[in-house]
Amino acid sequence: MLRVGRDRAINQGHLNDFDWVTGNAETLPLEDNSVDVYTIAFGLRNVTRIDDALKEAHRVLKPGGRFYCLEFSHVENPAFSALYDKFSFNLIPKMGEVIAKDRDSYQYLVESI
Repeated sequence: MLRVGRDRAINQGHLNDFDWVTGNAETLPLEDNSVDVYTIAFGLRNVTRIDDALKEAHRVLKPGGRFYCLEFSHVENPAFSALYDKFSFNLIPKMGEVIAKDRDSYQYLVESI
C-alpha cells in the first residue's frame, strides 16, 4: 500500500523535498521537531498504546507542523448509530469493490472498527 502511494506521488510529480518514513508509531526513528507533516491512516486502531503514538507524533513535529489522521470510530449517539452502521456495512465495502476492486479489504476495514 505504501509503495502504491509513493508510486502515485512520483507519477504525479509530488515527490519533491520529502522522505517516506515508516516505523513503529510508538517509537519513531526520527529526531525531535524534525517533521513538517505527519500522517496516519487507519493505523491508530492497530497501535497498542495510542497515547504513546500521539506523543511521538507531537515530539517529531516541528512547531507549526501538521498532523493528519484518518480513522473510523464508534458512533455513540443512538440517533446516528443505525445510519452510520448502514453506511459502513453497506456502502463502504461496495465502494471498495467498485473503486479498488477489493470488497474484502473494505469489508474487513468496517468490521475492524
